[in-house]
Amino acid sequence: MASIVDIANTALSHLGADAVVVQLSPPDGSVEAGHCARFLPIARQSAIASHSWSFARKRVALAELTNDSTQWAYKYQLPSDCLRPRKILAADELDAPERNGAPFEREGDALYTDREDAVLIYTRDVTDTTKYPADFVTGLGMLLAGYLAGPIIKGRESISIGNSWTQAGMNALRTAAALDASAALESSVYTPPAITARA
Repeated sequence: MASIVDIANTALSHLGADAVVVQLSPPDGSVEAGHCARFLPIARQSAIASHSWSFARKRVALAELTNDSTQWAYKYQLPSDCLRPRKILAADELDAPERNGAPFEREGDALYTDREDAVLIYTRDVTDTTKYPADFVTGLGMLLAGYLAGPIIKGRESISIGNSWTQAGMNALRTAAALDASAALESSVYTPPAITARA
């Protein structure tokens, strides 16, 4: 599995950089490591928030807050690691995750909904790169190259190169997201071998 250093060096190689980063936390002292340490968290969170990745999906019963809304029946505290709320369910709906869920509205670190005893399915920030699928790593490396183009290449040329790598990264992440979604669908319709044998 790729490390953060591997991802950083992949991004630098996309830009034709000769330098090799040895350490990012803390940066190894090179200019390139400083840039990678600065932009990798931004690229990572952008990539993870772009899809409901199975490796970053989490569900939690929400803590209720004092409701100050006249439009919604309940107000809840969002988890501190929430990048993007995806779906609100009730506790008795957890065995049917394919449901659309209840409407909700996010406001800062709070979430409003009409669902009592709400359970949130959300995308969390994952910093452990060993959890990333290989195709996600590919897209993240390209996306990071887009962020690094300006400070590494400099000049007007860096703008078009950065835009190209950003677009390539988003395209790669869309492909990875489709694979992730199809894998989740396959697992949801899995039939145990013992039942298959009876057919």
